[in-house]
This record gives sequence, C-alpha cells and structure tokens, in this order.
Amino acid sequence: MLRISRFIAIVVFVLAPLPFGSVDLVWIWIWTALLIASLLTANLSRVCNSDLWIVGPVGAILLLLCALTILQISPGASDALADPSWRIARDVAGMTEPNRISATASVPWIAFGSSLLFGLTLLRAYLLATDEQVARQVLKAIAYAGFAYALYGILAHLAAPTMLLWRSKEYYLPYATGTFVNRNTAAVFWGSCSVLFLGRLAPIVSNALMSKPSRHDYSFTDHPATLAVGFLTCLVATGMTGSRAGVLLTLLSLACLANLHLMQLRFQSRHYWLATGAIAAATIVGFLVIGGSVIGRVGLFGLTDGQRAEVYRTALEMLRGHELFGIGVGNFETAFPPYRPESLGSQGIWDKVHSTPLEMIVSVGLPLGATICVIAAFFWARMLWGAFSRLRDREIPAMAASVFLLGVLHSCIDFSLQIAGFAVVFAAISGCGLAQSISTTRRPQRR
Repeated sequence: MLRISRFIAIVVFVLAPLPFGSVDLVWIWIWTALLIASLLTANLSRVCNSDLWIVGPVGAILLLLCALTILQISPGASDALADPSWRIARDVAGMTEPNRISATASVPWIAFGSSLLFGLTLLRAYLLATDEQVARQVLKAIAYAGFAYALYGILAHLAAPTMLLWRSKEYYLPYATGTFVNRNTAAVFWGSCSVLFLGRLAPIVSNALMSKPSRHDYSFTDHPATLAVGFLTCLVATGMTGSRAGVLLTLLSLACLANLHLMQLRFQSRHYWLATGAIAAATIVGFLVIGGSVIGRVGLFGLTDGQRAEVYRTALEMLRGHELFGIGVGNFETAFPPYRPESLGSQGIWDKVHSTPLEMIVSVGLPLGATICVIAAFFWARMLWGAFSRLRDREIPAMAASVFLLGVLHSCIDFSLQIAGFAVVFAAISGCGLAQSISTTRRPQRR
C-alpha cells in the first residue's frame, strides 16, 4: 500500500506538466483527488516534532485561505466591504443580488482549487522526503521527466513548430514551449530541471577534482555522462524558449547552486574565489551560447516591460478599499476592465497581473498576503540553513533552495506559479528540500 501511495504521488509530480500545463480545471481536480488518496495512505513513521515548523504553517494557510474564500463569496457583506459591482447591478440592471466582498459569486471557490493543489503537493512531497532515499527518488523522477519534456520540446520545435502536442500551436511559434502554452513557464520549468541535474552532477565532479574516493559502479541514471546530457538538454531547451527572465534567472539559480556547493566544501579562500570566478565566466558563456534569441529580444525590447509596470500600478489602485480581504481569489480578470488605463490601449488581454505575489495580495488582502510572503521567505531560509548545516544529503536542500529562488523571482514578474503544471513541480521540489533541511538524527529510525 505504501508503495502504491508513493507511486501515485510521483505520477502526479511528473505528469502535471503534460496536459498543456494542466491549465484546465479538470486536471486540477484529478491531481487533487490523487494527492488526497496518496496523503490518506502516507507513511508517517519518520515524522518528528521539527516537521511542525513546516507542516503547521502550510496547513494553517490553507485553512485561512479556505475561510477567506467562503467569506468573500458569502452574501450580506456591508457596503464598506462589498465590491461596488453588486450595487451597480442593483441600481442599473434592477437585479436583486446581495452584497459580496468578491466581485463574483463563485470564481474564488473555483480558484481555491489551485491553491489547494499546491498545498497538497507540498505536504505530500514533504512527507515522502522525510526518508532521504525517497527524496532522491522523487527529485530524480522529476529531473528525468523534465529531460523527456525538454527532448520533446526541442524535437517538436524542429520537426513540427506549428503543433502543440495534438493541437495547433497558436502562440509563440518561433519558440519552443514543450507541453506548455506559454514559453516563459516552459523556460522556468526546464530551468528548474537543469538545476536538479547540476545538483546531482556537482558532487561527483568536485570529488573527482579533489581526488576523493568515489564509487565507479554508477547506475545508468546516476552516471556523470547521463546527468551531463540531461543538464545540457534542459539548458538548451530553456534557451530555445527565448524567455528573457527565464534564461537569466535560470543562470542565476545555477550560479546560486554552484556557490552553495562550493561553500559547503569549505574550500580555502584562494580556491573558493578561483572557483567563483570560473562559475561567473561559465555563466556568461552559458548565456551567450543558449541565449542567442534572448539577446536579440533584450536588444529589441530591453529588460523591462512598460505595460507590465502600468498593470502593477493599476493593481495597487484596485487594492484601495479592499486592503483587508482583497477583491476575491481569482477575480483579477473580472475586476480589471473598469480600472484599465488608457495607456494600455485596446490590445492585449490582461487576465493576470503578471506578478503572482502582487496578484495574491490584491486577491486575498494585505494581512494574509503578507503572511504568505513571510512564510515563503522562512521556507527559503530554512532550505539554505539545511544546505549548510547538514553533513549528508545537503545537496537536496541546496537544489531546492536554488529552484525556489528561480520560481519565486520569476513569479514576481510573470505568472509561472499560477500554471498548475509548473506549480506542482515547484511545490514537490520545495517539499523535498524542506524535509531534508532537518537533520536525519532528529527523525525516528527507518522501519
């Protein structure tokens, strides 16, 4: 039963990116149902008191978000808290709809499903990763699934650039997107997988350079050559997306992982700075090699997007009067048109803010939004601490911290974490890193 439970969870982790990034609501329901079934049969034998620092905040946030969602859609809100659209509906259209905090009557409850899926993924991966062997299996499965998606994305772009799986590709025809509709999400997904490959490859390379004894009977999936192929394939696919932020932040996360690894080794000062210089040079060369299309886009459009900055300003205006409870989870697309500035013109559909933290704060209000941001910062700090404090398996929290940095920074200027196919992968990697940030000596012995 435990093996079946683990298998179900890993299937969700590796298949979530497949059906067009799982953007359709039906896939969110399917993955949520499978994860609930997996959680109900989870192995809790290695859970310890220290886990409450992670499991507790995640569970509390889900409960608070669920309560807020119910409050947002409940009728009878006061005029001071209610969205003005309900008053307009009564005065202009003669409708009898009661006041609600939310701008819609049902969207927040539907949108809550994505948050629930993210939380369940994080919890399930965390419980699995309380066993370091299982944590390695989960990360390996995600990495090689990313390799398969990257290989498909490269070949599909070369052989059938107008097709997205079995559908006609409507957007981003000059770029590789794999199984995702959006190239930016594909870039951050493949970038995350390249971090996983490098995280496994770096200890092998450093041991060889330092002439440390190591085993030579590597399995095929753990062989340095295989890991190098996986790493390069994911990195090339990332470059083929043409995503400015995706490529730059991927290189930043790889440099972060490499520095974490070097600092873990406690090199002498001279060796450390030489290695750091080599990493910086490799980052520049990597950008020049895989970022050819990105360099062209940076030269043409620059690094910043004026329209997004205008939307960010407008989103902050939408928050006025809704600072406490927000405009409703998932309501930005509905609430934005009355606030849309003339400077955006008539082109473009802004169904998202293109900044997940900002949209979250607008949707749920300042108190809960700020709390989630503080917890996220605590989780990242916890993974960094695990990367330095652990004596064994410290590459796991190091990889997770680097992926966390990549995903969060990218979500600040885009909506990659709002795409379930990547959010599931991100949450699974983060869950593994958080679980392995706790020393094995604190956990009960494996049964």
